[in-house]
Amino acid sequence: MTTVIKVEKLSKKFGDFTALNEIDFSVLKGEVHGLLGANGAGKTTTMRCLLGLTNVTSGDMYLMGEKIQKNNHAQRKDISYLSGDFRSYENMKSIDYFKYLLRLENSKSKRYEELCSRFDLDFNRKIEDLSKGNKQKVGIVQAFMKSPKLLILDEPTGGLDPNLQREFRKLLEEEKHSGTTILLSSHDLLEIQNTCDRVTIIKDGSVIASQSKEELNRKSLTKITVTFVESPEIQEIKKNKSIKNYIRNEDEFIFYIAGSMNDFVQFLSKYKIEQLYSDTSDLNETLLEYF
Repeated sequence: MTTVIKVEKLSKKFGDFTALNEIDFSVLKGEVHGLLGANGAGKTTTMRCLLGLTNVTSGDMYLMGEKIQKNNHAQRKDISYLSGDFRSYENMKSIDYFKYLLRLENSKSKRYEELCSRFDLDFNRKIEDLSKGNKQKVGIVQAFMKSPKLLILDEPTGGLDPNLQREFRKLLEEEKHSGTTILLSSHDLLEIQNTCDRVTIIKDGSVIASQSKEELNRKSLTKITVTFVESPEIQEIKKNKSIKNYIRNEDEFIFYIAGSMNDFVQFLSKYKIEQLYSDTSDLNETLLEYF
């Protein structure tokens, strides 16, 4: 399969601060590839380097097999970008903003009409009068409206309500099936699990894993809180290999489970349980599995 993005030994320093430390990853044609990491991990810097918006310190990057140069305007022709701090021309109406961007690229696309309807965006209102969530919709529409070959999306669902986040995931799936390659960043583990085929995890400017979503899911922790009628012996907990960690508060235990859930269920079956509920562990808890 064709490699659309290839990053080799990419480093970026800001003075004495190392934002990226010799990172490597690749993105295949037609896949949704996630950059997963906490805020400040280096996701945005990576995307800006790919687009030529930030000068690299060292390393190489390739788009469609062609090395990315400093002034890569021709390479960016088939790319759309949504920045994490998206800003547009506040004094313009959304429709005028979209038409202005399309004129710059000599495009006659009117896909913005369908996208605005889909995301319930009134394009006749001035952008300065829109809420944060509606401004984010403007960013999404401008990224998708020219049907690019490559989408680079930095924290794209910020400010969207859950229903529109689901609609956004549908849109990503449709773009993927049409052959579009998508690089998406997020600090939200659940968002990455719901949208991406492959995941590159970045921590403190270094890549600590690059793997399939299935591999990530196997390592992701499930948080299960159990209140026992009578607490189990600590030695019994330590013997269960599916329990990676736990926190105790009298008869209430918070268990972090990875691997076989059957082993954990068999462990629970030995005890009387007063209450039980589960939750998805957060990113930092899951990242502990990679060290």
